[in-house]
Amino acid sequence: MRYVIAILVTAALMIWQAGDAVRTGAEFRDQAVFWGASVTVGWLQMILIARGVRSSFGTDRYPGWALLLAQAFIGAAPLTFEVRWLVETIVAPEAGLPAPWVTYLNISVINVVFSLIQYGLIERWPLFRPEMGDAEGGAIVDSVGARRGDMPPTVGMLRRPPEGLSGVIRYLQMEDHYMRVHTDEGSGLVLHRMSDAVEDLADTDGRQVHKSWWVSRTAVEAVRLRGRRRILVATDGAEIPVGRSFERKLRAAGWF
Repeated sequence: MRYVIAILVTAALMIWQAGDAVRTGAEFRDQAVFWGASVTVGWLQMILIARGVRSSFGTDRYPGWALLLAQAFIGAAPLTFEVRWLVETIVAPEAGLPAPWVTYLNISVINVVFSLIQYGLIERWPLFRPEMGDAEGGAIVDSVGARRGDMPPTVGMLRRPPEGLSGVIRYLQMEDHYMRVHTDEGSGLVLHRMSDAVEDLADTDGRQVHKSWWVSRTAVEAVRLRGRRRILVATDGAEIPVGRSFERKLRAAGWF
């Protein structure tokens, strides 16, 4: 849904900025069709390219800003030909088209903006890696100023993220030797140990609540008692058991 809103808002902004062209004689319908098609194709294509870049380059080896630039410049290559075809087919400017390299540079700039929106506002992917903090136990702050422990847990923080999966993590669930990662964008399975995942996400708002479950605090909608056992109800309706050995620490942290 967030991507649908982003596509609609971006298309509306591009059509609005084309108002001068509309007032000087260009058909509004042509502008609306052109920008609607361009933005939709661009967004859908960039989502796939972003996931391919993260999977190929490795989110554990490169920071978010490097992956952002890579997807922006890689994605600009096919979009250059697609946009030129759309301009010739729908708008058909009398002055003709600029050189391909000019179109590529223009689209690269637009892609960087799109990628910033995608990373920062939609997927909330961390552009910078958190620093380790001081050894004296003082306030721990990451490279963009956010206090550690308050950061949203994202797939990019895992040393072995599921291929093609992005978004903010709601909870982790062990399935034999595999771990299923549930996010607000979907879920994926990866060979990963829970202990490693807990370490990867130590600076976020979540906690391990069971030997087979890790949960983000913002994903907890309610806490229920079933007999003598506590159950966390996630925002998507999932019921997550709380292990007896984890109750004391969760109570001390104010989870219930």
